[in-house]
Amino acid sequence: MKRLHIALIALLFVALVGGSLVLAQIFGIGPYTGGSLTIIYRLTNMENDPSPGMLTLKIVPEGSKFRVTETFELLAERDQLQVMVFSHGFAHVPKGYLDMTPLSALDSREVQPNREILLPEGAKLVTSEEVIIAGVKAVKGVYTHPKFEDQRAIIAISDLESRKILPYPPLLRIEKKEGDKWALVALTELISVERKP
Repeated sequence: MKRLHIALIALLFVALVGGSLVLAQIFGIGPYTGGSLTIIYRLTNMENDPSPGMLTLKIVPEGSKFRVTETFELLAERDQLQVMVFSHGFAHVPKGYLDMTPLSALDSREVQPNREILLPEGAKLVTSEEVIIAGVKAVKGVYTHPKFEDQRAIIAISDLESRKILPYPPLLRIEKKEGDKWALVALTELISVERKP
């Protein structure tokens, strides 16, 4: 096995003024309120993955701007390199799998437990309980889309305030039906969040 350490160190001097950063708040950081931030996600594509990928996002203030550093680290086989490079985070879900775009209808809405929420394109989110993942409050649920009947997502949608700092949901587990069981396709899990004013 070869050590694959992909450091995507981007010096992105982003001026966060007047809505210049417009991103979906379920899948992407919302209006950023400042300070330094370090977020770590674990990415896997099999149950009990012995070598999961780790995605780290750091935001550090530099005057009136911010230095953003994203690092994706994975121990991979040689033949995995072409597939794995730059396929992390939400893009961790392989092409041709479950369409998550209808969830963007919830961008600015607080999600409550024990609800059935109808979404665009006939998609649906059935929420269950409130959970805390890496210190972040969220509501867990099952997302389905009628065009992908053999697939589903177990997702935790964070509270509105946490969406302003998280690039991805605290939990996103894509599954595919295989016989009478649901098999893991891709799993993105929030491991830690550290924020300083």
